[in-house]
Amino acid sequence: MEAQVLIPLISALIGAIIGALSSIVTITIQQKSQSKRDKMKLASEMAENDRKFSHELAKEQGKPYSLQPVSVYQHYHYEILTALEKGNVKASDIDKIVQKNRELIDAIRLNQK
Repeated sequence: MEAQVLIPLISALIGAIIGALSSIVTITIQQKSQSKRDKMKLASEMAENDRKFSHELAKEQGKPYSLQPVSVYQHYHYEILTALEKGNVKASDIDKIVQKNRELIDAIRLNQK
């Protein structure tokens, strides 16, 4: 008689645990995805403002100029936000980001020729 009561109780408990874990996993995945979207949106806004500022500054100087594509600005700001998210940003981290951006700019220049 005990087995007839115990087995359904254990099955119900295991089912509840599985259901709770699946909810937690789903919420975690959604939060990571939302965080990535938010970071990308913020990087896009920062890139847009940075590019506008660069344009205005170059225009004020009155010299011929060309601006990098928005993707270069966005890449830079996305990498900066990622570094900030990890915490404790060092000068070497910024140097690596700048170096990556230079490589991106060089690749764009090579493809434009």
